[in-house]
Amino acid sequence: MKQFVFAIVLVLSVVSVSHAADYNEAEKDWCLLGIGNKCEGTTTIDLFDKIKRIEIALKKGSSVYTPEELKHLQSMLEETKYAKELLMERN
Repeated sequence: MKQFVFAIVLVLSVVSVSHAADYNEAEKDWCLLGIGNKCEGTTTIDLFDKIKRIEIALKKGSSVYTPEELKHLQSMLEETKYAKELLMERN
């Protein structure tokens, strides 16, 4: 039950994440970092899109992100993959 509640909370947070309409490959994905005022437009994203965006951000590495941001992104990736697994098990 705790896993299901965690998955629902994570899904709701994913749905509320803003998506920048256009962003340069060399720039930070501010929306993933939770800095909404840096986002242009708002769009919901699903777990698969969020995983892809986090992986792209992580590949940019320390040339774009601080060590703390990279650690946060890695944690987000693990949580999102876990939520995806939980949701897929429920189906």
